[in-house]
Amino acid sequence: MTGLVCPYCRTDIGVEDNPLLCEGCGSAHHADCYAENGGCTIFGCSKAPGDEPKVSVSTPELVAAAAPAAPGQRRMPPPPPGVTAPASPAPAPVDLQHVANRVVPSMFGGFAGEDPAPPAEEAEVREPRKRTNYIVLGALLGAFGAHNFYAGYHKKAGLQLGITLLTLGFGSPMSWLWAVIDICTIDRDARGAQFES
Repeated sequence: MTGLVCPYCRTDIGVEDNPLLCEGCGSAHHADCYAENGGCTIFGCSKAPGDEPKVSVSTPELVAAAAPAAPGQRRMPPPPPGVTAPASPAPAPVDLQHVANRVVPSMFGGFAGEDPAPPAEEAEVREPRKRTNYIVLGALLGAFGAHNFYAGYHKKAGLQLGITLLTLGFGSPMSWLWAVIDICTIDRDARGAQFES
């Protein structure tokens, strides 16, 4: 039995190693390797160990993991498998949108560094922007980001302007299409104030 290699540890199997032949596929293993693996190591063999249980994560757990810990408070580790954590209240939709904008930047909801709705105490008291102006600027000058400059989304506006100018106008259809999507989906300015009709 020289020249055989154990598929688990990848070492030669000698006669003195007391090789074990799998009942399912007939491959040779070291007896201790077969026992350590809990069965055959060959993929698809009927004597191979079963699959490990799949891990599932709920939305509140994702939000809790993405949210920073408060100053002076340490983050609690997740409970071990099989132990249920105490029920926590579902986060508000605004919190989920905030986490989503930080995790997945989107042209619809802002960028990772852009906070779409600042807290009420930080918001300046200004008269709301007019939705009609936003739509007209987006339809006519959307390729230059004029509608986003008007609404206060300066990063998005700069990207639209950059795409149009740096491609010498060849990228303007893409920027204009982006602007059309913006005017159809965005109903608040960068401060979070609803557009006035």
